[in-house]
Amino acid sequence: MTVDQIPSNASTYLLGHADAEVRRLLLQARLYDDYTEQALRLAGLRPGMRVLDVGCGPGDVSFVAARLVGPQGTVIGIDAADDIIELARARATEHGLSSVRFEQTTVGDLALAEPVDAVIGRLILMHLPDPVATLRQLAGLVRPGGFIAFSEFDMTGARGVPDLPLWRASRDTIIETFTALGLDPTFAATMPTLFRQAGLNTPQLALGAPIGGADRTELIAFVVETLGSLLPAREKLGLVTDDVFADSDELLRRLRDELFAAGGVATTPAMITAWSQV
Repeated sequence: MTVDQIPSNASTYLLGHADAEVRRLLLQARLYDDYTEQALRLAGLRPGMRVLDVGCGPGDVSFVAARLVGPQGTVIGIDAADDIIELARARATEHGLSSVRFEQTTVGDLALAEPVDAVIGRLILMHLPDPVATLRQLAGLVRPGGFIAFSEFDMTGARGVPDLPLWRASRDTIIETFTALGLDPTFAATMPTLFRQAGLNTPQLALGAPIGGADRTELIAFVVETLGSLLPAREKLGLVTDDVFADSDELLRRLRDELFAAGGVATTPAMITAWSQV
């Protein structure tokens, strides 16, 4: 199996929205949607609620929320990119989710007719220039007693057991690139501080991380796809990239062989969800 054959349930952020990056986002959703759903249940998302999904991308978090709020609830997904909003709308139609709608807008330009019960988002805060100001603004859109919940990565949580050199090198290359782009690879761990600085209560936290062995091809492919999305940025930044990362199909094979030979398991970045009542 090659990277392009990995099945998927077919932003304005730094990786952009090229076809390969959309494929990576859909693969990411397959790996992390269950953890997102569990965290949103813990946060209190329930039938009948009105929800705003910030930085919705292709719509996967909105779809998770729609399942939880049911047909009596409403989910509004927003993203600044026209193309990704069109994809999200098409996917909502395909899934028959009439309770979800998507709008092309930024947080700064957003205008709601009425407050929402919850504001949610996944892997978006770290890409914003002022996440504290954004959290403060979004809190003003939530009715009293509602909540804000955001999920972010701790990239250092990706590792192999036993130690897997190529897996480790892949993780470190991703971390190096994000750091060079001015992004914090441990951003998830800063969310309690960011919530408090925004005037919110200290959030509750939940953590989820996909884990598997050589047979978990989607997990391996996610690492390969992420590296592939970062290669243009590395070139612009003048970062040296090991030749092993140039051929995605070969890298997939080598990572899988490494896991198989070690009889080991590996995890992708840990996703931490923080939520706080308003």
